[in-house]
Amino acid sequence: MKKSLVVTNDDKVSNYVNDDVALSILSKLSFKSLKRFECVRKSWSLLSDNPTFMSMYRRNFFSKCSYDDDTSLILHIHGQKKLHSLSGEGFENMAELDLPDQIDHLNFLGFGCVNGILCFEEPLWNKTVLWNPTTNELKVIRSSPFQSFTPPATLNFEAAVRYSTIPNLHGFGYDCVGDDYKLIRYASIRPKFHTFQPSHRDLKLARDKSLKPFWEIYSLKNNSWKKLEIDMPSCTKYNSGFGTFRVYLDGACHWLNLDKENNYIGASLISFDLSNEVFISTPIPSFVGEPCTGLLVLNGSIALFTYHENMSCFNISTFDISVLGELGVKESWYKLFTVGPLPFFKSPIGVGKKGEIFFRKNDSELVWFDFNTNTIKHLGFKAGRDKRRGNCFGRIVIYNKSMLSIGAKSN
Repeated sequence: MKKSLVVTNDDKVSNYVNDDVALSILSKLSFKSLKRFECVRKSWSLLSDNPTFMSMYRRNFFSKCSYDDDTSLILHIHGQKKLHSLSGEGFENMAELDLPDQIDHLNFLGFGCVNGILCFEEPLWNKTVLWNPTTNELKVIRSSPFQSFTPPATLNFEAAVRYSTIPNLHGFGYDCVGDDYKLIRYASIRPKFHTFQPSHRDLKLARDKSLKPFWEIYSLKNNSWKKLEIDMPSCTKYNSGFGTFRVYLDGACHWLNLDKENNYIGASLISFDLSNEVFISTPIPSFVGEPCTGLLVLNGSIALFTYHENMSCFNISTFDISVLGELGVKESWYKLFTVGPLPFFKSPIGVGKKGEIFFRKNDSELVWFDFNTNTIKHLGFKAGRDKRRGNCFGRIVIYNKSMLSIGAKSN
């Protein structure tokens, strides 16, 4: 009579895969894959507490990332309304891009490069423009029909002209299911209190349901806007020094919903899927409790940057980088890197393809931190100052050249 042998998953892993080999393999996985494999063995769920493994994983995190001839970095300087292309091993090659007249005075939104397309906006003019620097193709987005405020019956004309609709673009990205580019934005109707002294009646009318903010989405394929019947948290952004609180990744637009002090206590990451037009909220873990520095895409993962200022030395700072493994799962946040202490650094303004973090120093000089060598390198470029805004903070995104057409023509 033959005996049956039952082999458990743990037995298989233990008997056929050497621990050192297993850890070496795990250290080369993407972050999302690593989080999925934690359930295989209990010891693998505790890898974050293993300093040897974490050192190996950090070393391999950017090992497969490289730049090719079609990839560069785009640097935008606020106030100067200029774009620069950075290339070369040490980003020593800097060339200013010729901007079309239609975007010369618009704000560059660092959602990242979407199939070679960059997004620009001017909210006060209600103008949004898409531009492909490679082909120089440009698309001016048509105005939303919902942006023209129609006064409700409770408002007379005199009161109605005191209100305006303020759009707030939250994301631009590609819907791979519908083969469509989309914009998502939050529109609020606000009293123009800066032009008049509000009366008790004005304040009461401001609470009218017809004046409530709303979400709207634009489809490039249909060249049309539509209202979304959705109750979704907006991006509460109070740090004017670092604007990357909104990013695009894998068919979804992501933004942070923080409190007024930029703290993560009770805050969340909001992820809006452009294909099915639903959102997922991912709570921010308690270990990320410092004031927010920003939201970036790091090697294909959502990353939170948390800023720590040395209280005994004002010009010394440290940054923690926490990466998300799975949307909607609070426990999948992972504190992956600590950068610093760094001297005379303010806010990071973007990351490169190999994980380089770009910073603006106190004197507005742009520098970058190299993860592979743990060294600081200078770009030899100063952003300068803007008379109205002070230091120009800038933004950096990874740009991949593309000959693809933006799509529909303007009406």
